[in-house]
Amino acid sequence: MVPEVNAATNGFDLDLTSEHIEPMLQENNDRFVLFPIKHHDVWEMYKQSMACFWTADEIDLAPDLAEWENLSDDSRHFLKHVLAFFAASDGIVNENLVTNFADEVQWPEARCFYGFQIMMENIHSET
Repeated sequence: MVPEVNAATNGFDLDLTSEHIEPMLQENNDRFVLFPIKHHDVWEMYKQSMACFWTADEIDLAPDLAEWENLSDDSRHFLKHVLAFFAASDGIVNENLVTNFADEVQWPEARCFYGFQIMMENIHSET
């Protein structure tokens, strides 16, 4: 589907009738009932994500201080900027997931997946 430019609003008009909406965004009266699983591919992605689960407490950051001290000033400067980028991006990813996906996604399997992703982004922010 190609959106048409609306000259009055200087934006795009999309035909968002039900046959053009992404299926996982279509209104679903069963959205609060997980079983039976209807979207096995999405459910499998959720299960694969769970298999990669870890917590911040599992990581021993103590050796990092000694390694940090051994870095050159230029390397520390570079790493500070990379870490600052990731600290902000985890927050941006979570904001997008919570603000957009959580309200719009109708499939319970996808909600499980995005809920787990939100939790993992929180762990990334913690570490």
